Amino acid sequence: MIDTVTRPRAARFSPLALAVAASLGVGSVPALAQQQPQGAGLEEILVTARYREENVQTTPISISAFSGDELEVRSIENVQDIGQVVPNAYFRRNTSNFGPNNTIGLRGLNQVDFSYAFEPTVGVYIDDVYHSTITGSDMDLIDLQRVEVLRGPQGTLFGKNSIGGAIRLISKKPQGDNTGSVQATFGDYDRLDVKGVGDFALVPDKVFLRVVGTSKRQEGYGESLDFTCEMIRRGTPQLAGIGDGLGFGGTTADGPDFDSEPDLLPPVAVPVGSAADNAFSFPAARDITQDGTCALGKLGGTSSQAGRLLLRFLPTDKLDILVSLDRSNSDDDPNVDTQLSPINNVTDNSYDTNVVFRRYGIHYNDARMLTGNPYTNYATFADPLHGQTYPRNAEMDTRGWSTVFDYKIGENFGAKLIIADRGYDTEWTNDSDRTPFGITQTHYIQNHDEEQQELQFSGTAANDKLGWTAGLFHFESTSRAYNTTEFEAFNYTGALANFTANDGYTTKNSSAFVHVSYDFTQKLRLSGGLRYTQEDKTNTFDHGPALNRADVPLIFGDDRSDWKLSVDYSLSEKIFLYVQAATGFTSEGATPRIFTVGQLMALKGEELLSDEIGVKFDLLDNRLRLNVAVFESDYDPRIRQTGGVNQCDSPTSLTPIPYRLGGGQCPAGTFFAGSTGLPWFFYDNVPGHLGGYEAELTVTPVDNLLINFSLGYNHYENNDLNPLSTTYVNPDFLTQPEFNSSVGLQYEFHLGGGGRLTPRVDAFYQSERDTGPANARPGVQDVTANTCPRQCIPSYTTFNARLTYQPPDASWRLALAGTNVTDEFYWQQYSPEITVNAATGAITNLNPAGRSGVASPPRMWSLTVEKSF
Repeated sequence: MIDTVTRPRAARFSPLALAVAASLGVGSVPALAQQQPQGAGLEEILVTARYREENVQTTPISISAFSGDELEVRSIENVQDIGQVVPNAYFRRNTSNFGPNNTIGLRGLNQVDFSYAFEPTVGVYIDDVYHSTITGSDMDLIDLQRVEVLRGPQGTLFGKNSIGGAIRLISKKPQGDNTGSVQATFGDYDRLDVKGVGDFALVPDKVFLRVVGTSKRQEGYGESLDFTCEMIRRGTPQLAGIGDGLGFGGTTADGPDFDSEPDLLPPVAVPVGSAADNAFSFPAARDITQDGTCALGKLGGTSSQAGRLLLRFLPTDKLDILVSLDRSNSDDDPNVDTQLSPINNVTDNSYDTNVVFRRYGIHYNDARMLTGNPYTNYATFADPLHGQTYPRNAEMDTRGWSTVFDYKIGENFGAKLIIADRGYDTEWTNDSDRTPFGITQTHYIQNHDEEQQELQFSGTAANDKLGWTAGLFHFESTSRAYNTTEFEAFNYTGALANFTANDGYTTKNSSAFVHVSYDFTQKLRLSGGLRYTQEDKTNTFDHGPALNRADVPLIFGDDRSDWKLSVDYSLSEKIFLYVQAATGFTSEGATPRIFTVGQLMALKGEELLSDEIGVKFDLLDNRLRLNVAVFESDYDPRIRQTGGVNQCDSPTSLTPIPYRLGGGQCPAGTFFAGSTGLPWFFYDNVPGHLGGYEAELTVTPVDNLLINFSLGYNHYENNDLNPLSTTYVNPDFLTQPEFNSSVGLQYEFHLGGGGRLTPRVDAFYQSERDTGPANARPGVQDVTANTCPRQCIPSYTTFNARLTYQPPDASWRLALAGTNVTDEFYWQQYSPEITVNAATGAITNLNPAGRSGVASPPRMWSLTVEKSF
């Protein structure tokens, strides 16, 4: 564990003093200019979460809505940032397998595996077009009208993979008002962002064009270091094999091992500092005399460009046609992660002793591979023993188009047709060992294309007492997942040979849905929805000649129905109460990492049944808005990998039986009798129960002052309470933080002459989260296995601040902003320090072994200038 944190340095500029005070309160409301006109209460917020425009305070859904202006004023720049201000949200960048991948979870429902074999638990929609993969889901928020985050299962209107909820990104439509803006942001770590927006009338009142272009660049705040250079800089060159008195011992004929290369002999003693000594060392890729540093490259930097074109036609007063084209590309540094304890296990120790030490005279399984700084590592994205080098950056190219026809058929009847196509190509390398060697490296290429057609009808009847929406949805996707492996320790011992994967996936999803609501009285309303879905999927598995099912794809899929029922009642004009029950599901998956062809099999989709009670208040002459919800959910099936499973049948068997050996031996009569057999990443149904509550408060006690507050609590309990079961989960284990909260304070000062100065402070809190074994037995292992700070990410609070000036004519704007302004250090991700045997519950390693972590970004300041015209 790192006790002393060395902060990365950045060229900083002196920030203006922010004369603001923090206070409890922050929620999901548009910016002050939209939310609170001078001398008035909070404005009405309109959403389209149920495919028709409604006041959020009379919509029976737990929903957070953010205007584009509020996103900017709260320094929310991408989907991940939204998770800071949404109750019970858990949005995080994944550890090690960095790439363009994120965990996006709501109410305890998360998916962390980016493999196409699995599906997300939260649906992400860009102007009603579904983005179906975890890859690429952490999008920049550019030129948005608003963001809507719906919590709880949305299976009826949004279909598959929305058991946790849905995120809707809604772009600003062309208005043809001949306006525009140019914005530039300068900040720490050489940050430079430029954005331009133009909105034009090509044909007055008929054809409008909106063009948006952005470019973002920021240098990384971490570094990959050259190991040998760093040892020389620290005055310990012998740790890199220089001046340690060891020389090359030579080679001998290839022995009985799993490679065809000559075997290396142990090092021999030579004079300290001799040519033979210094030559027998790990070669340096950098010389400290070059520029005084040992940095091979930056970590955490970003570079992206994006463009969007929206063309809007209004041929009649009933028809609105919107054509959208977008393209973006990014070239990002590797993630900022570090090694916190040595990689130390039987397999690595064998490779270290017999190969690395005999080739270079150094070890990688001890403390010399720990930099002691959470913002640095020794990753090279290469295997020096075989001369293999991979690209270190994550590159992604995304494109998409859509056409939306919105037609008003009658006074109370309309139709919408959505036709869209999206796709991306991405490439990145994962160097999970963070050493100069090819211990755990994977080079990924993903190609994904998807197309969607959706037809919606909606209207009202019975003197507007009946509101309804119905539609048809069709979705198809084709994906390719290519990767190579450099698992040299496994390859050397024969536990797992290096391979190249070239897997294919297809999905066809068709569904029909209907949603109705009926006002029995002016106060009482009943709403319900139903959706039928049929889905067909394939997985073509190709891991080389020995592990190939490309000729016989796995065919799987399911059809199912989801429903939603709610009753709401207006206790008064200011108090709205609702009760609802709903279901949702994730699509069937497939075993993504197999060791024999028989291990490839379909996995059940997950299902959720959720009950919710909510109440929404507009009080004090619309100066106080409070929304509260309580929910309970049954999560069954819940698919999770369980350990201790091996294959004892023949490697060629197409129907192997899983044996739960827990480290034991295969029984007599099986192919691998008397041995541990072959490993098997086996998935079980591990059902459980989720419950929690959430609250959002917005209050403007006096003119120009806005206070926001949000709070979320969730807790998971496993159905299996037998500690001896392989699907047992400790009741006290925190799969995600139980609490998250955000607090904000904003005041608009009206200056002489009509200018405005608006300071704002936001605080974000997350409670602790366990990182140890989930199956630790109560009263025994859990005392050691899940205690802070050894086996958890401790709770933390961060602060953002912003000071905005706008002149009387509002033609330009200047804003100074800071993120993590107190420079709080915390771990975004933190791998386990010890492990527990899945079958016996026994602690298998009492010592720190191979622990890694992703450190928090440091304090960053920026200055934004915007000119409108």
